[in-house]
Amino acid sequence: MSFETETKFKSAFEAAAGAFGLAPLSHIQFEQLAKHYAMLARWNQRINLTRIIEPEEAARLHYAESLFGARFIGDATSLLDIGSGAGFPSVPLAVAMPDVQVTALEANQKKVAFLKEVKDELRLNNLKVVAARLEGFDWSGYDLLTSRALDRAETVLPALAERLASHQRLMLYCGADLLAAIEESESSPLSVETHPIPQSESRLIAILSR
Repeated sequence: MSFETETKFKSAFEAAAGAFGLAPLSHIQFEQLAKHYAMLARWNQRINLTRIIEPEEAARLHYAESLFGARFIGDATSLLDIGSGAGFPSVPLAVAMPDVQVTALEANQKKVAFLKEVKDELRLNNLKVVAARLEGFDWSGYDLLTSRALDRAETVLPALAERLASHQRLMLYCGADLLAAIEESESSPLSVETHPIPQSESRLIAILSR
């Protein structure tokens, strides 16, 4: 990644962080996010990690949006990111909240390899990368489950919400249609709170619990 591109990303992220009202990051945390973006841009030339790669769009739609969810984590100490992909929201949240144990769950082996390299390069001791599908993974011990861009979300997430334990919450970065599909499929009512994502006409964060 060129120096110019890195500078554009850093400038764009600072602007997005202000627009989203994000909590301040330390210099080290800021550099960790920039390094993740540099790795994302480099790896994306070989494997399809994301279609959103331009500095301004990535800063706002990937990083600022992921970090917007940090204000809703509450007292959770363990977080499972389902279908983590390129690491959103798992990597920004792990960077911003070092006291939270974050697990990135991803079934695609190439994306798993990327996430493991990210963990090592960013020295994220609170990030764990697991190569598995949700259906074959024991998620009962996590305080907070989250998902941002999951394949087959309309099928997987309603079944997940149905099995939420009383001590767990599900935080979704989604649109109203997916949230409605989950609510309509539930046999017992869920408590749902929603928070519009800044600078988006249709996306929101939904917190579901029993």
